[in-house]
Amino acid sequence: MAKKKKDAAPEAQNGTVASQGDKGPYIPALSMADQSKKYDVNTTAEKVRKRDWMIRIIALILLILLLILGIGYCSVSILNKAGRFTVSLVPNEYGIQLAESEDFDHPTLNLSASPVEDMNNITKEWLLNKNGELGDDPVYESFTALDKVWGEHNGTNYLAYTFGVRNSSADEKDVVSYRVSLNLENQYKGADEAVRVMVFRNGVPTIYAKPRTDNGKLEEFAADKSFLEDDVVFEDVRADFQIGEVDRYTVVIWLEGEDPECVNKIMGGEAKFSMHFEVIGGNSSADAG
Repeated sequence: MAKKKKDAAPEAQNGTVASQGDKGPYIPALSMADQSKKYDVNTTAEKVRKRDWMIRIIALILLILLLILGIGYCSVSILNKAGRFTVSLVPNEYGIQLAESEDFDHPTLNLSASPVEDMNNITKEWLLNKNGELGDDPVYESFTALDKVWGEHNGTNYLAYTFGVRNSSADEKDVVSYRVSLNLENQYKGADEAVRVMVFRNGVPTIYAKPRTDNGKLEEFAADKSFLEDDVVFEDVRADFQIGEVDRYTVVIWLEGEDPECVNKIMGGEAKFSMHFEVIGGNSSADAG
């Protein structure tokens, strides 16, 4: 009987020979060149993945930076719109209010004065403008007269703002104490070194100035007291604030031309101040009940 001839090994595609075994066709191992190509493909894919991750991380970082810059810009805009002098009162249960009119027809917890743009240096006596030093600015017979004008009454080169704090509680037991502070919120180009802040409380004025930078002593011209701290003009406690009582405050801010530190280097500078009130004690009817 004639022996059957074994089937010839099939010829694989692309010229690669595949041998036929008991369990099917045998595919030979890749050559070194083919293995190198496989690893090249894997390496390239890994690089692509890493590159994609880096792009995502960089995009996320840029987005976060843009958000931070946006928030910062909005904050600066809000501060500038609020003016360079603001007054705020912490909400309280005692009926303590702020107002910029004597009759308190619009009581509030927050007040603000319009900024004075391009403020030039003047001197204390010029605030009265008796000899026309400040042109068309109001003329006052005395600083007492200046203090009695309620609300915003800025001059060309000074800020002046008068407001009141009232205990408007309806309960005779609500006699309170409050803390008041006037703060330097920010400054630019050292403008605060030559600034003067005159604060009237119920008609009594006090002028505050930063001490000389060369010797740390109080300024010799137009100053009664030094700033309490570098960024705090003064702080005080008002005790026994009776029902229906009003404390009137006038704040006047200017650049003192007689100050030795009022020099050209502060040109274009800026200083922003704020005043804060907070009730710190009292005999509240809510507590009594």
